Amino acid sequence: MTLKTILTLGLCTFLTGCSSMHIDDFKNTSPEFVPQSYFNGPLKAYGMVKDRDGKIIRTFKGDLVGSWDKNGVGTLDEHFIYNDGEKLHRTWTLTPDGQKRFVATAGDIVGNASMIANGNTVMLDYTMKVPYGNSTIEIDVRDWLHLQSDGVILNHSKMKKFGIEVGELVITIIKD
Repeated sequence: MTLKTILTLGLCTFLTGCSSMHIDDFKNTSPEFVPQSYFNGPLKAYGMVKDRDGKIIRTFKGDLVGSWDKNGVGTLDEHFIYNDGEKLHRTWTLTPDGQKRFVATAGDIVGNASMIANGNTVMLDYTMKVPYGNSTIEIDVRDWLHLQSDGVILNHSKMKKFGIEVGELVITIIKD
């Protein structure tokens, strides 16, 4: 690598780091996103997967059902079907961990995910095992879910491997 290439990559990394969103950016936004209220009952999801160049490579639909037990622990049961016929089932467990914070776990998630609500937004950080060839790879994902005034959630997620963006998810979630 030439010095010019290294400096260019360093500058891009610096500028990208400076422009990223933070959950505190949504402190005074409304309507307030309360996961225990929104993720309670049936929901519909419609989404797309984009590759690193922004090309749509898959679309999907989903049926989700959320519930909460007497201890405040939530379950979000997700059933997705992709345009190529693949079906995916994931069950999230959302355990309260302070005010507007949760520890989230699921079968294809590595370790614990961190979920934070603030204003009209929920941010979820996790590492996901994704099928790749005859094995799986681990992809870092940051989900941003933004509750709109009509109750629709706009969700966008960046997927990264070794800190390099490899894809993006765009999802609309509608409460039944």
